[in-house]
Amino acid sequence: MSLENPYYIWLILAVLFVVVEIFTAGFFYACFAIGALSAMVTGFITRAILGASAYGLVWQIVVFCVVSVALIPVSRSFARKISDDSVPQAGADALIGLQGIVIESINPVADVGKVKVDGQVWRAVASDIIESGSTVKVTDVRGAKLAVEKIN
Repeated sequence: MSLENPYYIWLILAVLFVVVEIFTAGFFYACFAIGALSAMVTGFITRAILGASAYGLVWQIVVFCVVSVALIPVSRSFARKISDDSVPQAGADALIGLQGIVIESINPVADVGKVKVDGQVWRAVASDIIESGSTVKVTDVRGAKLAVEKIN
């Protein structure tokens, strides 16, 4: 194993970074994989131009560092673009933000009240008394009850 021909070392590093990237999120290690591949290509070029020289290894390390660090902000913006934070809610959580009608007056002291939201009747809680027939907005789901607030 000689440092005059570290092509295989860069290739092994690139493969290791890709494997690590597979098990992580955010494309962080992909930057280093591309940096290692760039260093490997630089090694081929410097070997062709300079022959077997220590300067070739220096250039490979410099290219690895520069390419890897330069790609980190690019990978972050790419990861942000392809990740969708607006994951559709499932079950009762999908009701948050929807409007409904109070079908039984909501009284927080007596812990009574019902609302009809999206065609379904739910027990409801609120911070204030809300009369039957009022329009409300679902703000949270607390177990089998919907937390609501009155819409003026």
